[in-house]
Amino acid sequence: QNFTELNDAYVKKFGFPFIIAVRDAGGKANILAAFNTRINNSREAEFTTACKQVERIAWYRLKDLLPA
Repeated sequence: QNFTELNDAYVKKFGFPFIIAVRDAGGKANILAAFNTRINNSREAEFTTACKQVERIAWYRLKDLLPA
């Protein structure tokens, strides 16, 4: 399956788009693997995972904005 098909199935199941901190993902193959694993989660478990990913993305963005 391609990313569009997986995201469509994911949105249909969970009601929100697939979210992943790409900087942590380790490339397209790992993102695809995460899609295939996470689509089997319950909605509650996946919402928790998605929120953690949003937090991770925000952390990276803040880190980029703040001086070292």
